[in-house]
Amino acid sequence: MRRNRDFNNVIYSLLSYCITPVVLFISTPLLLRHLGDQQYGLWILIQSVLNVLAVSNFGLGNALIKLGSESDSEERFNALFRVTLTLSVILAVSASFFLLLFGTYIFPLLVKAEGLDTVLSVSYFLSGIIGIRIINGILSGAYMAKQRYDLNSKVNIVFNLASSIGFTILAVMYGDLYLLVQWMFVFTVLLAVCNVFVTRKALPGLRFAPYFERDSFRRLFHYGIYSWGQMLISTLNAQMDKLIIGGFLGAKVLGYYTVCMQVVVKIHEIPAAAGGYLLPKFSSLSKSDDRREIRRTYHQSLVIAISFVGAAGLAAFVLAKPILSLWISPEFAEAHYVLFQVLVLSVSLGALGVVPYYCLNGTGYVRLNTAISLLTTLVTMGLFVLLIPRYGAIGIGLGKFVGIPLVVFSLYYVEKVVLNGSGQRREPVREGTMESI
Repeated sequence: MRRNRDFNNVIYSLLSYCITPVVLFISTPLLLRHLGDQQYGLWILIQSVLNVLAVSNFGLGNALIKLGSESDSEERFNALFRVTLTLSVILAVSASFFLLLFGTYIFPLLVKAEGLDTVLSVSYFLSGIIGIRIINGILSGAYMAKQRYDLNSKVNIVFNLASSIGFTILAVMYGDLYLLVQWMFVFTVLLAVCNVFVTRKALPGLRFAPYFERDSFRRLFHYGIYSWGQMLISTLNAQMDKLIIGGFLGAKVLGYYTVCMQVVVKIHEIPAAAGGYLLPKFSSLSKSDDRREIRRTYHQSLVIAISFVGAAGLAAFVLAKPILSLWISPEFAEAHYVLFQVLVLSVSLGALGVVPYYCLNGTGYVRLNTAISLLTTLVTMGLFVLLIPRYGAIGIGLGKFVGIPLVVFSLYYVEKVVLNGSGQRREPVREGTMESI
């Protein structure tokens, strides 16, 4: 089993998302205590702003994974990678300069006045972090296209541990938010350097020289624009709750909400990370039109995901108060365990859509997936704006329930249309053509 690529992808992805909560379990109370409610909330808000601005990569990383996994020629893969890397460098420089020039206009839209000066003081570091992350996504995407998600997980395990421990030590020693952002920039640079080394080691024939080819660009753009749409929607789903809470209720309430969400979100993130390799796998199987193997892979993955989500969600809901009491304090648990339980229910039900999401993208239904995600996001954000002023942070949990019918629809569509082949038949993939998307 150790030699089985799928097994390694799943195991290391799970390790990546199981180790991180252990570190967060230790670091969050310390960060909250030594930074204070206000600075801790701003620290979370800064990370949310970075995640939102990261969508400026226009889906290039996912496009490389999708199209690279379908490429049966190393020369074609090399050309695809070089074009993608060239475009990412252009985007990285453009995004960094744009943030430097217009950050004073952008940040006031995302950050409440009480924390605006702090965020503006670190805007130079934030612009650099955004640019480096865009390039880093292409470097890791190169070996992930070869279904080496285990390598990405190993790198993330090391850097997530190092950065989390480093941030905690800095917070305890200095309690300075500005210093934390500086070191976030340092860790981002180190991660990119590490990924250059890993990419060269995993794909020894890969070339990094700038290159442009119209055909590769068209293919990247055609898939990437829909993938970017999904990424934008997914990022809004993941981050807009924090930005809306920060805007309506302030950084202090955002800190309380984020503490609860740090545990709850793992119910979704763990199956999403473990199943990340399904995108290139479904893409490869779809290219050969092996519907029997697609069906087998889908059903096995779905059973595992449902089993995990059901067990983890039930345990978190029942043990909400003890978890928060042991982790933060009994007072915190008494005040916020209902919020924790509402979030558990909404996130658990939404996590059931992880496997059909990968299946739809990998088998060529990226437009349908984008439409489903966009509809969910628009309705959910509307409910956030309506419910948060009335119900506070609990309004976020209530608003997330709106996505459940669309999760049910995606499950139904995959089962009845994609797996049975009753929808529009996909043309065989021809390398270098628009039909390969």
